[in-house]
Amino acid sequence: MVTLLYALRLMTMRAQIVGRFFLANLFFALGIGTVSVAQVRSGPRLDLLTLHSNIFGNTRTIRVWLPAGYDDASQSKSDYPIIYFTDGIATFHGRHLDATASQLIKSGKIPAIIFVGIDNGGSTLESKNPLSDRTNEYLPYPDDSFIPAIPTPHGNQFPDFLEQEVRPLVESRYRIRRSAIGLAGASYGAAIVLYTVLERPGKYRWLLLESPSVYVDNDHLLRRAAQFHHWPQRVYIGAGTREGKSESKQEMVDDVKRLAGAIGHVSTTCVFIAPGAEHGEDAWRARLPTALRFLVGADACPKSHKNDVANCSCITVGR
Repeated sequence: MVTLLYALRLMTMRAQIVGRFFLANLFFALGIGTVSVAQVRSGPRLDLLTLHSNIFGNTRTIRVWLPAGYDDASQSKSDYPIIYFTDGIATFHGRHLDATASQLIKSGKIPAIIFVGIDNGGSTLESKNPLSDRTNEYLPYPDDSFIPAIPTPHGNQFPDFLEQEVRPLVESRYRIRRSAIGLAGASYGAAIVLYTVLERPGKYRWLLLESPSVYVDNDHLLRRAAQFHHWPQRVYIGAGTREGKSESKQEMVDDVKRLAGAIGHVSTTCVFIAPGAEHGEDAWRARLPTALRFLVGADACPKSHKNDVANCSCITVGR
């Protein structure tokens, strides 16, 4: 008996070095018990899908982030909420969506969710002018401030691109909860998801807008929003007080407050104004945890969080 226990100890020490799967096989061989691989929680995964768009006539990457546990056998019949982000590369590399989501899910701040980053027109294989190609897909209306000018941008085709090409590609491969779909974006990328919600009323549950370019074409999006009544259940709008120069710094703040006013009590809306925050990835990355906790977690629109921009000015419009 002593010899057997000693041998088992030596073999167990070796197994700890080799890893958990060796240990499982060892216990099985000795008849002590089994540890099913299904019991080992799978980690998060990022899949890269290639999409050739017939609508835009180009080829891009669609980045699909799956939360920890998605691949577990015990979860094989579970479906998941999903949020689609514009500017896929920036969303993961600039805003660190994957790391933020992992931390929030692990800590129980938000449920397990699938996040998708849609690469923009400037990131396609065919792009020759990345800035203009991105703008062309994300502007539903002309922006007189953009140089060189794009008199007839093709952003009006984005809703069809999303619903006829992107979503079928993703949702045919993964277990999606059809009643829990959201859209998210920043700057022009926020403008186009706002436009998509306006064009597809009642189809989306969540909307995340960072520094949305709602000023384009003489406030066209704002004017449409004022007449719209089928908003997502929860809407988050973030902005900083140092976006732009001189008087334009206040313009962004005024615009997001005006948009929240247009949404009114139809939706539960959080406006997060960060003092000193500029227009860019650093600011959007800093506010991302707050946005997700409000949008899909249990948090109310916060006054401040020690890990976010302190002393924010937050406005809640509830229904």
